[in-house]
Amino acid sequence: MRSAASLIVTAPLAALAGRTTARGDTACNYGVLMVRRVGGGSFGGALVFPGGVQDEQDKGPGDPHVACAIRETYEETGLLLLTAAPPALRARADASFRVSSTSFRDFNSTIGATALRTHALARWTTPRAQQKRFDTRFLMLNIGDGDKFALSQLGQEHVQASELVELDWIAPDQALRDNRTTLALLPPQAYMLHELSQFRRWQDLARRAELLDRTVADRPMEPVLSRRSDGRVVALFPGDRAYPDMQENERPGDADLFCREPHAPGLHRMEMDPAPAGGFLATNLIRTVTYGQPRL
Repeated sequence: MRSAASLIVTAPLAALAGRTTARGDTACNYGVLMVRRVGGGSFGGALVFPGGVQDEQDKGPGDPHVACAIRETYEETGLLLLTAAPPALRARADASFRVSSTSFRDFNSTIGATALRTHALARWTTPRAQQKRFDTRFLMLNIGDGDKFALSQLGQEHVQASELVELDWIAPDQALRDNRTTLALLPPQAYMLHELSQFRRWQDLARRAELLDRTVADRPMEPVLSRRSDGRVVALFPGDRAYPDMQENERPGDADLFCREPHAPGLHRMEMDPAPAGGFLATNLIRTVTYGQPRL
């Protein structure tokens, strides 16, 4: 299983100056950065958060998960989410802050001093049935009014053609509304967006992020996906009353996958429909337990 990191970047709509996709009214005053990868691969045609696999250049005195998430976001989108441009990078960067990945050889030591504050939100592992498996830390980074260098780059985001086909800022409630019919998501991203959508104001989200319990956020979330007899797919998460014993290779029965009372105790699952090009539509998060990633 390979270690990876993904960055959930949020920014106030006022700072984005209309760069969020116009998908109807939103009750949220902030957008979330999401990307669509080339050729789908493990992600199908779903929108995901920027990020990728850790490599040697992420190791150093700082947190390798932070280093990986910041580096991958920079390489994929051109956003350098530091307090200021480090001299070594500034010397190589053009006006859009595009540099080659070779300039990140000492990136981790740079990050230790100047990375914007991130918050550990969750740790997800790929289901065991899949060939390629990842142990991914999801970190949240909220660009605020005082983050002048990051704010100055908004509008200069770019799609790295070898990895991405689309880059978008979208409000969480907009994403979930579109997910009902056309916008495909994977379980981790859908889960995070359901949690984020509880917060209408960016200021409240940023305050809540400061209180997240990193110990809880480091508990692995390994979903178990099963198809119900009605065609819906259910992702069971740790703590759900039907979550199987992984050591015994148990599988939940069909009756266990139906949820007649969504407020009943012992539920931690997501119901969803497979999307034609990959990912899932009409995701519905049901959570009445405290196990797993910390609740926003």
